[in-house]
Formats: sequence, structure tokens, C-alpha cells
Amino acid sequence: MKLRKFKIKIQSGDQFRNDVVKTWKNLEKRTKSSEAEYDLILSFPDLSWLSKILSPERLRIIQTIRDQKPESLYQLAKLLGRAAANVQKDVHALAEYGIVELKKTRKKGQKRESLHPEYNWDGFDIAV
Repeated sequence: MKLRKFKIKIQSGDQFRNDVVKTWKNLEKRTKSSEAEYDLILSFPDLSWLSKILSPERLRIIQTIRDQKPESLYQLAKLLGRAAANVQKDVHALAEYGIVELKKTRKKGQKRESLHPEYNWDGFDIAV
């Protein structure tokens, strides 16, 4: 597995805008930023967002996907002992942020596809 890193930044709106402008200027100049080593960077206005995105249950989901590699969201819910609808909601939120990936798969003999969750990150950094 390729080593991948993502970074979570807690910063004010002004800092966020400054980063966007700086990144845009670097793209125009075709120079790499100091954050080019990261495959994904998430920015939030304050720490409360971090606890919403990476709640204890969502961290459990990430660990279970990484360690047990469930074949479907239903199997993930069974491994976690949680309602499938709640797990599906949390996994889709994590996928929306790019933290987990959802791939459609179909087993032989099955008519419908299922979503296979994957976590392909080596780790993540948090910058405050």
C-alpha cells in the first residue's frame, strides 16, 4: 500500500483565505507548497468541527475498516454492533471528506451491488 498522509488544520477564516490565495499563487507559478507532501488537507474554523468529523464512533469505524476490512457497510455495522443506518450515515460523511473510500462491488451470484469501505491512509497530522 502506498503511504498516504492527510492533514487537519484548525484555522480562522482569515487564515483559511490566506492559505487559499497562497496555494493559488503557487499553482500559477507552478511551485510546490510546503504542504505538497499531503494527499488531503482538511481545514476547519475551530476544534469543535474536529470532534464532529472524527467523533469516537467515527474513529471506531476507521479503525474497524483498517483492521478488519469489511466487505460491505452491513458487515461493518455488524462488526461494530451498531444500527446499519447509523453506520451508513457516518461512513458516507467520512467518504464525503475523503477520509474513507466507498467502492461498489458485486459478489458472484448476487443481483445487487454493495458498498465496500476502504481506508488507505498511513496516518494523519493535526495542525492547530
